[in-house]
Amino acid sequence: MNQLRQRTTYVQSIPIVAITGEIDMMSSRPVTNNLAQLLDRKPPALVIDLREVRFFGSEGIRTLVEAQAQADELGVKFGVVSDTRAVLRPLAMTAVDQLLLLFDDVDDAVTALSGC
Repeated sequence: MNQLRQRTTYVQSIPIVAITGEIDMMSSRPVTNNLAQLLDRKPPALVIDLREVRFFGSEGIRTLVEAQAQADELGVKFGVVSDTRAVLRPLAMTAVDQLLLLFDDVDDAVTALSGC
């Protein structure tokens, strides 16, 4: 059974959503809903940390594309943190990596997104 966990912390009023587990058809909806609710509050930026994600398929990609579109609409900077092949390879294969601001770690993302 796939266990997906989300934990939201804040750094300088920027929500950091850390995901652990697998993002697939069964688990993507809570992630999408959480990101949408956070974006609706119009924080200065939003960071999603995918370093602990073991499986990342088309639903994960869709989740990020939707979040990026909503962030763009609301004028919120959106960053994705990942250093794993499980996440980076599907993003590169679909060219979605070109749409997103990708970072290796949360500190880099916060620094870049708060400094813009």
